[in-house]
Amino acid sequence: VRWMIYLIVFSLFMVVETFTDLLISWFPFYYEIKMAFVIWLLSPYTRGACLLYRKVVHPTLSRREKVTAAWL
Repeated sequence: VRWMIYLIVFSLFMVVETFTDLLISWFPFYYEIKMAFVIWLLSPYTRGACLLYRKVVHPTLSRREKVTAAWL
């Protein structure tokens, strides 16, 4: 479950980063911050991916599921 959550969050991060990379890659220490963020996501001590999934991704998907079900 932990790896599934990590892969979901990391995939969403990569999609967002694909579109925003050209706009914010000029920011100082961008690549260092990005690397620290990925390490934070992956670390079993911080459980960053689980935190982001439970606070952001899951509630958003749950709301979208209810909206989609209402249209059917």
